Amino acid sequence: MKRYKIEKDGKLEVGMVLYTKHFKLTVDRDLCKGCELCMLACPREAISLIAREGATSLLDIDENKCDYHGICAVACPFNAITISMNDQAGIPAVEHGVFPKLTRDIEVRSEKCEPGCRDCEKACPLGMICISEDENGVSVDIKKENCASCPHCWAACPKDAIEVNKFIEGDIQIKPELCPPECRNCVDVCPVNALEVGEDGKVFANDIYCIYCGACLPVCPADGALRVHRTAIRHSPVESGAWNKGLEKMTSATGLMRELSAKRNDRAREAVAKLVQPEENE
Repeated sequence: MKRYKIEKDGKLEVGMVLYTKHFKLTVDRDLCKGCELCMLACPREAISLIAREGATSLLDIDENKCDYHGICAVACPFNAITISMNDQAGIPAVEHGVFPKLTRDIEVRSEKCEPGCRDCEKACPLGMICISEDENGVSVDIKKENCASCPHCWAACPKDAIEVNKFIEGDIQIKPELCPPECRNCVDVCPVNALEVGEDGKVFANDIYCIYCGACLPVCPADGALRVHRTAIRHSPVESGAWNKGLEKMTSATGLMRELSAKRNDRAREAVAKLVQPEENE
């Protein structure tokens, strides 16, 4: 067995070469925003973040710990991580029912778009929207697999032609009195422009746009000045202990209990429906 780690063409690649299999994990540096979700989700603690003042934190992976299950790839809001075996892309954690897929709830109603309008395209902080026009009308193409589900496009659209629901729920709090003077590190690295500087010179968070990814946390030099609290993550159905552990690390024990309680209620409703249905058919 051989393990390796290399940097090339703006990508970090770690791999494990066996006799008949070659596992590879690739991080696209351009797509990676230095958030903490993949690090929190990784059960092997193979991922770390290197904070850089005024710049996006640098993601690093310990090639000796990674087992290429792909949980990190699922947790990444920006689709910056890919997994392959013998050059065939896939996410084993999803394929084997260990982890769910994040629910990217994005609806586009192109028939409502006005010719010449580019508001949503300009508003997208990640550049994931492309608008084209032909004799059939306006077409709005969104790279949903890379979309972080911030609702900038929805807010900017004058015709309500786009609807976006966040896949992470939570809140963010900033204590300006603890912020070092003139520090704008969090503002500089926020991938969705959810942090701004007010007229009073203090940093504030716009919860409407925040996706609670945590990219701001590693670069904050003041302990307690910034807090991100995730309460829920929307995802496809799954029954997995590994997901429960990952969810608790990415949110909290309260977030986990909230999901487990919701699942119990769903099962109870299903059981009642099965009992009632035969009576209704009599």
